[in-house]
Amino acid sequence: MRVINLFTVAALAFTIASCTEKKDIPAIRPFAFNDSGLHVITTVINEKDNEVSMLYGNKAALGQNAASNPEAAYKLVTYREQESKFWFGSYINGELLRVETVNMQPTAKGQAPAYSVDVYNQAAYTPADAAARTQFIQTLDRAWYPCDPY
Repeated sequence: MRVINLFTVAALAFTIASCTEKKDIPAIRPFAFNDSGLHVITTVINEKDNEVSMLYGNKAALGQNAASNPEAAYKLVTYREQESKFWFGSYINGELLRVETVNMQPTAKGQAPAYSVDVYNQAAYTPADAAARTQFIQTLDRAWYPCDPY
């Protein structure tokens, strides 16, 4: 009986000691881009400019003939690279720099795809040739994942 009482007291002491105030862990960076249900297509790393870009697309953009599908929509989201505090020698997405959007709907009427750029934490960014930038985004190869559900 004495062993059970000692065990009960120890368990109670540990329970009370573990009831401390929960500390919030600070985020590495603020949440800046909402993918709105889009799927990741691929990643582009630009070591020269210390940037990393993620290409997102809707279901139509994941298909075989996505470049000619008028329902396809792409978003190339570019971040500044930053060192990871938790993994020595690695880099992660830093602050959001720009979001480039390519919408293929105008191609149904024989027009060029719609291209737009939203600039955030950098000086004004205007690509030299919007058509070339659209072509670059459309021709990025889709990353292959072993358990790809799409």
